[in-house]
Amino acid sequence: MMPRIDFYILAAEGHDPREHFCCRLAARAWREGLDVHIRTADEAMSERIDAALWTFEEASFIPHGREALDGDNPIVISADPAPGALIINLADSLPEDWTGRSRIAEIISADATTRRAGRTRYRDYQQGGAEPRTHRIDH
Repeated sequence: MMPRIDFYILAAEGHDPREHFCCRLAARAWREGLDVHIRTADEAMSERIDAALWTFEEASFIPHGREALDGDNPIVISADPAPGALIINLADSLPEDWTGRSRIAEIISADATTRRAGRTRYRDYQQGGAEPRTHRIDH
């Protein structure tokens, strides 16, 4: 069975809105009972997401870490493969194991480089037999 793939198209440019939306999405998924792998492009992005998950909601704690710790971290932030029913893919390539996941979220900001890489991944998912959905996010 193919995973559900959602592309969230942001009106804003840059990595800050993209990473903030990633935190919102990961928190919502965790509250719905999903384990999440936030797949980052590199170590610097992993560090930014890790820091953002500590601060983006003042009144709550979102459990997360850089390693799965035998399932004790429901949100894992890593450029390397990690467990999770949902992958939030912030990297420019498809996750190697994407067909084995139940959900994939792609967050695309308005800058040209991110959009171009996102279009390529959209086509790659389609060619792999998936039917991605798109959602426009204006805030």
